[in-house]
Formats: sequence, C-alpha cells, structure tokens
Amino acid sequence: MAAVLVVLALYLTGGSTQSRFGYEGTKLDGRAPDFRLVDQNGNSVSLSDFRDRVVVLTLLDPDCTDICPIYAHQYRLAYKSLGEHASKVVFLAFNANDEKTSVDDVAAATKKWGMGEIPTWHFLTGSPETLQAVWKAYGLLASGPPKPDKPDEKQHSPAFFMIDQAGQRRWYFSTNFEAAPPASVLIVKHVMALLAEDSARR
Repeated sequence: MAAVLVVLALYLTGGSTQSRFGYEGTKLDGRAPDFRLVDQNGNSVSLSDFRDRVVVLTLLDPDCTDICPIYAHQYRLAYKSLGEHASKVVFLAFNANDEKTSVDDVAAATKKWGMGEIPTWHFLTGSPETLQAVWKAYGLLASGPPKPDKPDEKQHSPAFFMIDQAGQRRWYFSTNFEAAPPASVLIVKHVMALLAEDSARR
C-alpha cells in the first residue's frame, strides 16, 4: 500500500474535511471534465450519459494485485450497502495502465474482481493517448514508475471522486492512510448526502 503515490490534483479546492466521523475527503466544486471511453463490454461511455445519477469514479489497473482488488471490493461493499438507492449511482473506473488498454484487459479484471454484480459498473479504457488526456484532466498519476516491492506493476493515484447529478465535482478522497474510514463507508456517506440534496430540490 505504501508503494502507491498520493498525488492530488492541482485543481482541488480547499483542504481535507474533518468531522466527528473523522476524515471525509476534500470538497470540490466546478464541472467534472467530460470524456468518452469504452467499457468492459465494448460500449462507448461518456460522463454526460449519467446526468441525474451520482457518479463514483476511481482509477484501477487491470494488472494490479494489491490496492486495486481492495478498491474493487470497496465498490462492491458500497453497492450492497446502498440497497434500494444503488440504482441511482454509477460506479466508474478509469484504466490506470496505458500498456493494458484493450477491452479484453478490463473485461478480465472485471470478472476477476467480481464486479459483474454491480449493474452500473463501467471499467473504462481507450487508446494510451486518450487515457493520458483523461488522467491529466482529472489531475491523476497513472502508469507511473514501478512499485518498489512489485516492479512488474506501476504506481498510480489512490483516488476517488464523487460527482453529483448535475455533473459537478463534489468530493475527492483517498483511503491510503490509517486514519481514513474504508472507502465503502465514505462512498455511502457522500452518496446519501447527494441524494438527499437532490430530493430536497425537487
């Protein structure tokens, strides 16, 4: 876990938020950069496809054997915890490896990590140039230097983004340190808050 670099996007506003629940992440504002990539089923996917739903977004390497399977498991836990609200949430991941960019690569990881149980899961990939442009737009490190303890695997940002129903960036968080709650807990907390906000506006 220590091998993963924590790289915060330059566009993040403010500092990380603390409450009586502990670390909650960093509040964001402004429109989330749109993109068009391909998912594990070969379908074209854009962020703008998911207006009116909360989007949870992370960065995963289909070849990763330490952090990424854990993050995938946290997605599955969050999905189960959301219950009847889960259909209002989309779970996305950018491919973090520009040497493993095929649909087969992300489809194999989807199967290996059991992500098929989330109907709104999309593991997004594209050409190396397209992926690099998306990483840059979100201020993410991906396909970084080799991990010291696993030289066959590359380092990348341990990032989660929460994007609201209007396509606005709302939260960034990382759980790559002891004081942070599990990612699934933060995902559910922020999702429920965003759903409540949307309900209050209607």
